[in-house]
Amino acid sequence: MGQSRGHSIPDNAIDPSVERGSWRDIVPAGLLLIVSVVAIFVGSMTADAGAEEVAVVAPLWLNASETAEIVARSGGSIVASGGLTNVIIAQSDNPDFISALYRSGAWLVLDAVKLRGCFSV
Repeated sequence: MGQSRGHSIPDNAIDPSVERGSWRDIVPAGLLLIVSVVAIFVGSMTADAGAEEVAVVAPLWLNASETAEIVARSGGSIVASGGLTNVIIAQSDNPDFISALYRSGAWLVLDAVKLRGCFSV
């Protein structure tokens, strides 16, 4: 056991077998960063009752016609395709439209105007 001016350092305090500075040390921080960025993005793009157009994201296994059925059951009309079979841009004057989309099976309802603003060149 090493001693220095009355202070003792336990023998197991410094373990030479533990590698410092490995890339594995930053993996948890990197994962937290990715999850945080995705959560902030989704949170800021989520549609509210005043949204003019919404991007309806259905479960990944649904095709375009099944995604369109979600919009139809909710009382909305299709404005455009979202580029993926499970994404459709829709609109409705019904103030309960977003809630109806979730009840009909939509996974996520995003503000299409905000999305276009983020992804336009």
